[in-house]
Amino acid sequence: MNSSAFVGAVLLGAVLLFWAVGAYNRLVRLRAAVQKSFAALDAVLVRELVWVQACLPESMQGGSATTPAELQDESSAAWVRLWGASEQLAAALAAAREQPLAPDRMDGLATAHGTLDAAWARALEAMAATPMPADHTPPQRSAAEPLDAKRTRLLHHAAPLREAFNNAVFAYNRAIAQFPAAVLARAVGFRPAGILRRLATAP
Repeated sequence: MNSSAFVGAVLLGAVLLFWAVGAYNRLVRLRAAVQKSFAALDAVLVRELVWVQACLPESMQGGSATTPAELQDESSAAWVRLWGASEQLAAALAAAREQPLAPDRMDGLATAHGTLDAAWARALEAMAATPMPADHTPPQRSAAEPLDAKRTRLLHHAAPLREAFNNAVFAYNRAIAQFPAAVLARAVGFRPAGILRRLATAP
């Protein structure tokens, strides 16, 4: 190899190296943006979860609830279902928080949130139809502010955060799919992230 060819090869190698470093750093930033966006959404969903759990009868706020076989009426069944749905959402949030780019974790979170929404609606119906348990003193319940007003506001806050998270995922997924960055992404282990396809929204 003559000197000019050697110099050309060195220059090409240097260009490729600088490109690879720049492309890798860009993918890292986009992945971090997905994680940051989910953290903001997670904080609102945690506040919603805490609110719902605070509305449960006190006997269900210590990590246990009456089993379905012991239920005496449909009202109690509705509260137990809501307790179970809140536990499911807590587990789904913990799993998604651990791997916010994993598509299956986002699917699990969407399912858990939908389950909570349905259980919440049934609990409100049961409350309207029957007296509350003696130990049930939900916070901030008044004629001016219905029981679910706080949750409604949190759902309004969650909607744009979900959209921001999905937009961050789209940007990240586009970047790792574009050639030649796609070659680097596969080589260093970047995988497509999953969007949060649905989330219960405020009425």
